[in-house]
Amino acid sequence: MAENKVSVTMDDILNVTPMGLMMINRRGKVLCCNHKMATMFGLTVKELNERSINELFPKSSDEVMEVIKSTRQAAGLFVSELGGCFVQALPLPRDNDIWAIYVYDQRFWQSQLGEGPTVDPLTPYYKTIFDSSSDGISIADNKGRLILVNEASARHVGVPKEELQGKHVASMVERGLTDDYVSLEVIRDKKPVTRIIKFHKSGKHILLTGTPILNLEGQVHLVVINERDLTTMLELETNLKTQKEILDRVKAELAERDLAEVAQNQVVALSVSMKRTMDTAIKLSQHEVSPILITGESGTGKGLLAKFIHACSKKSKEPFIHINCAALPEFLLEAELFGYEKGAFTGANASGRAGLFEVSGNGTAFLDEIAEMSLPLQSKLLTFLDNRQFRRLAGHKTITATCTIIAATNQNLDRLVAEGRFRKDLYYRLNAFSINIPPLRERPEDILELARLEVEKLCSRFNLKRELDPLAFEILRSHVFPGNVRELLNSVSQAVVLSDGPQLGPFLAKTLMEEPPNHEPLKTASGKPFSANGHDLKPKKPSDFLGPFPPTQAQPPENEGSPLRYFIEETEMANLIQAVKRCRTTREMAEFLGISQAGVSRKLKKYGLKPPRNKR
Repeated sequence: MAENKVSVTMDDILNVTPMGLMMINRRGKVLCCNHKMATMFGLTVKELNERSINELFPKSSDEVMEVIKSTRQAAGLFVSELGGCFVQALPLPRDNDIWAIYVYDQRFWQSQLGEGPTVDPLTPYYKTIFDSSSDGISIADNKGRLILVNEASARHVGVPKEELQGKHVASMVERGLTDDYVSLEVIRDKKPVTRIIKFHKSGKHILLTGTPILNLEGQVHLVVINERDLTTMLELETNLKTQKEILDRVKAELAERDLAEVAQNQVVALSVSMKRTMDTAIKLSQHEVSPILITGESGTGKGLLAKFIHACSKKSKEPFIHINCAALPEFLLEAELFGYEKGAFTGANASGRAGLFEVSGNGTAFLDEIAEMSLPLQSKLLTFLDNRQFRRLAGHKTITATCTIIAATNQNLDRLVAEGRFRKDLYYRLNAFSINIPPLRERPEDILELARLEVEKLCSRFNLKRELDPLAFEILRSHVFPGNVRELLNSVSQAVVLSDGPQLGPFLAKTLMEEPPNHEPLKTASGKPFSANGHDLKPKKPSDFLGPFPPTQAQPPENEGSPLRYFIEETEMANLIQAVKRCRTTREMAEFLGISQAGVSRKLKKYGLKPPRNKR
């Protein structure tokens, strides 16, 4: 059987190809082409032949010629002259002097090209990955033209990707979409560049990382730009910064409030014992030792001294956190001190909570009434004091605290240790640096100064005119004040607010003075009653006041008998009252007043006063 002869010409082969195709030599001259290619340029096949690609691709010819000179094939060369088509350059198998130039429009590129010597990201498989990435990805050629842009990148810019592909990156700056882009810098420096830029239309802050892809000659062939949206993270950072500023402001306000409280409630130390206490407190604050144990009776001002130590230290601008160990049950107190994670216990905060030691930061944590802490919690506190590390309730992360620890109690810890109600090792740990505040009855020199400062403060606050007259001074000096400073200040506050007149002596006499055992009103030697209503009382002059604290200026009443005699009797009786309250026997009264025991007995009888009853 005779074979069927098929007559096929080169033109038939070229024209059956569904893409633009032409053959060129190494000098870039067109040897032949198909009708598809000629139509793309609006020419006939004959008009296209013999032309140079420099003429056909004035903007893209350099890149095509670079590929031809390198004698390697290339896919994905972008040509803007044909409305955004792509070029694939292939050398003929047996003749590297002749190259086939294929031109595809984008739809054909995406649907037809498979995996070849150069991995093509626009094959159906890779395109799905490319466009589904949550990070923006774009690819630019070595001239800065965007060849590929995925959906995430287009969202970052705020325009459809069709408006970006095929455009030079400089056009985004020209259009006001952004102020900067990294591609041109990558092409110039041939190394990766990372920068945060803002796209104005979308309002997004994007972290761009441009990475060069080099050819065999070490020249930039493509630039891959990876984009990470930082908008949410920057907003979070801004919120965190705002929260930090609020926290810093709260810390500053706390510090100012604590300092203001220390300033308003001045720590008075005129007595020798209190001066010694304050000297110790200042030394400990300057050396920033921790822990510090403050002991003293209830109402002596342990909390105020703790704030004073904090205010005198280098941590004065850090927070001062106060917690009363007697105010909470054991489990809640542990949560308050050490904090807890979410779900630690029923009713816990859903997000967990930082504890006292954590919130204190580099400031001061004040544990008041520490003797009320349970033994198991004392053990945990001791472990924390030893290594300064702890874990939140139900937590696994170890937290280190740097705060100063100040503890206080009004109980006798030695006795509690002996009774097994307080851990001996914790007591020794706390007692390394201890300060004892003497009770107010042992520091009479401080009583009147504390009262005077309180009167000044309250008068300014309530816009009142009140003064501590000589009677007020004598009553305050002679009262024992079992409630210490707290009782003193409360008594003075009552007197300032509730007194009917400017002088506070009558009110204090009514509220603080105890009636003698015989329930008869006190009288002076001249027979005048020592009355609490203020009308029968004759205030002393400053020169007649026997004591270290001068009273307010007062004038003796006019039209009365001998003023000098009255002042002497009034002063003598007031000192006797004070001696009766403070001393246990008439012998002690004699030593206190600097007279003989017989003289004490005579004067007690003279003023109708009963001697002390051997008080313990």
